Amino acid sequence: MPPAKGLAKMRADLIKTYGDRVTRRDQMVRPTFLSTGSLTVDYALGGGFALKRTHEIVGPEGMGKTSLANLTMANAQRAIPDRAVGLIDMEQAYDFDWAQDLGVDLDEDRFFHLYPDHSEDVSDQISMLLRSGEVSLVVVDSIGGMESKAAFEKKADESAMGKNAQVISRMVKRVAGLCRQHNAAVIFINQYRANIGSPRGGEKPAGPSALKYATSTQLKMSRTSETTRKISLVDAVSEAPKELEVGRQLRVKVSRNKLAVQGRSADFWFYNHPGGIGHVGIDRTDEAAVLGMAVGAIKRLSTVAYEMPDGAKVNGGRPGVKTALAEKPELVELVRQKALLHISGEVKSDHEVSYDDVPEGVNGITGEIISNAKEVAA
Repeated sequence: MPPAKGLAKMRADLIKTYGDRVTRRDQMVRPTFLSTGSLTVDYALGGGFALKRTHEIVGPEGMGKTSLANLTMANAQRAIPDRAVGLIDMEQAYDFDWAQDLGVDLDEDRFFHLYPDHSEDVSDQISMLLRSGEVSLVVVDSIGGMESKAAFEKKADESAMGKNAQVISRMVKRVAGLCRQHNAAVIFINQYRANIGSPRGGEKPAGPSALKYATSTQLKMSRTSETTRKISLVDAVSEAPKELEVGRQLRVKVSRNKLAVQGRSADFWFYNHPGGIGHVGIDRTDEAAVLGMAVGAIKRLSTVAYEMPDGAKVNGGRPGVKTALAEKPELVELVRQKALLHISGEVKSDHEVSYDDVPEGVNGITGEIISNAKEVAA
């Protein structure tokens, strides 16, 4: 039997046994990215969070992990308007008003919000959302809040050690395949927990080690040493003056990236009160000024003069650049596009995977090679 026919028979036998889980890598294509809402984080990732992949955001409390996921969901809704996004709220503490402030469309046809009881529910809910084909992005908040069904149903003094790690390990492997099959992405939000198994103590990300190997990217979020931005207010009751923190500079380090260069860091200012930049969220104007100068999208002509991405000249140094970017928001997107073009050659191509039907010339029931055209038609 010629090799080609032997391989065709083997493929038919595999399809007959395992169904559409037998795949073929047809060609190499450029990944499709969902913007994180931050110019510098998109740059550090090579474009954003890639579809057909799973991702992890890890960091201490109050570092903006859920906010970054909210901004990504809002961008996914804009980029793929005919598909919804989903949030699996294991923490059961999701702030709908804050999500809406960051641009998430909470309409029931565009946003699914689920309250699971335990890890097994999370696994089943992700599978249902992805298999529907109607969801482009699922956010799991969070790995640190997940607990297995065995532990959930036991009394406090009964042990279910290791059960949760087993469930999560199986889940992340299955989810990775579903993301590829249905052209979607999943973001796992994670936190640090005390490393009680180590004699040296310290902290480590919650969840099993399988999460580290199954996800395509891992973002570690922390604060920088920059002083926080504050505004002065007067207490309504005591009438005493006080300061309210409205903004802090955050750092995102891409500690793992299977589609582009890993190890890049991104610093940006995040505001939780409109008193800082007139709105809540990331200061994209400041990002565009810093990133534009770094990649050459904004050119320095003299100590005070700069050339903008559209060719216009501005004076006044960096404050003048930020003013020009604030007056023309389209320049911010132009800086982003030029920055991503600057690193486009570093982004690795991804396999375009298709799911095989029974090969031509093979009986799909018996797996036998068919040499007669009438048998093929039959």
